[in-house]
Amino acid sequence: MRIATYNVEWFDHLFDDSGALRDDDGWSGRQNVTRAEQTRALGAVLRAIDADAVMVIEAPDHNGRRSTVKALQTFARRFDLRARSALIGFPTDTQQEIALLYDPAVLTAQHDPRGTLHPRPGDPDVMRFDGTWRHDIDGDGHAEPVTWSKPPLEVALRSRLLAESSSPSERRPVLTSASSTTSATSEASRIAMIPASVALMISSP
Repeated sequence: MRIATYNVEWFDHLFDDSGALRDDDGWSGRQNVTRAEQTRALGAVLRAIDADAVMVIEAPDHNGRRSTVKALQTFARRFDLRARSALIGFPTDTQQEIALLYDPAVLTAQHDPRGTLHPRPGDPDVMRFDGTWRHDIDGDGHAEPVTWSKPPLEVALRSRLLAESSSPSERRPVLTSASSTTSATSEASRIAMIPASVALMISSP
């Protein structure tokens, strides 16, 4: 199974409100790079990776006017990517999302948030990433509400091949996570490990 992550600088700037690609000579969100140039470069990189799943950081916006899933699936169709289905978790209240592109012929994927939205005092469970914490940030003796600006995306990924070739007792879901500190400047070299904001539940034999 090939899994990659890609931090795409201002991916949202390549789409209009309907999710259609703005593949033209207008400027992208990157300095001195047109939308057409960035679109072609991203398509070439994702085709070369040919991953079963790609976690997209700075994915297109999701709000009342725009759809992350629609934009990413439009992009996948344009470049005939295997990873052509898209998934997001808890949307942000700002700009840019964390999203997953995956090959539906190889994997099943679903948002799989863990924890409790309103845990009680002493509850061993943790609060979900869309919850609100209260913490005395400024030391004034009063707890302030704290929320995630970019809620981490938790995904349950399962291999269709393993599901077909093994019995349920032989499939053990394994929760994995890793961190990424990559700060490379070239588009291709931004493919790194799964960042700390991502947790994957992968079924393995």
